[in-house]
Formats: sequence, structure tokens, C-alpha cells
Amino acid sequence: MFTKKAAGGKTLKCKVCNRETDKVDFCIFHFKAYQSVANSYDVWKKALGLSWEEYLSEIQKNSLTGEWAKEVAKYLIDNEVAKSV
Repeated sequence: MFTKKAAGGKTLKCKVCNRETDKVDFCIFHFKAYQSVANSYDVWKKALGLSWEEYLSEIQKNSLTGEWAKEVAKYLIDNEVAKSV
């Protein structure tokens, strides 16, 4: 199995769990969770009028949300939302 390397020869790692990955930001598990989180936002926004940050917070509290999606939401809050403040 081949591992992709970033510029400079470093192995790419998931930003959430540190697994080796061929994706730029996330391993396959967290990438799929991210896609699900991102694709569901419009529905939540339309139904409840939530901002992106509020939506991510709701995901973390929801008992029906999977662990990988919760981990992605936490990562996004800690890294994306914090940068915009």
C-alpha cells in the first residue's frame, strides 16, 4: 500500500485522529463524516435558522450523531470558527 506524501516528503495525517491518509485534511472516516455534516447543513439552516457554529454545536450535543461526525464538528469549531472570531 502506498502512502501519499505532502510537499516536503511528509506523510499526510488526518487533522482529527492523526491516521495516515491520502486526503488532504481527513482520513476516509472523518472525510465521509465531514461530507455528511456539510451536506446536511442547508436542511438544518432552513428548518431552524442556525448559523454554521450553532449547527456544529448542535451536532456535538445530538445523541443520534455518530462519533466521527461529532469529532469533525469539534475540530471545525476549534479550528474554523475560532479563526473567524
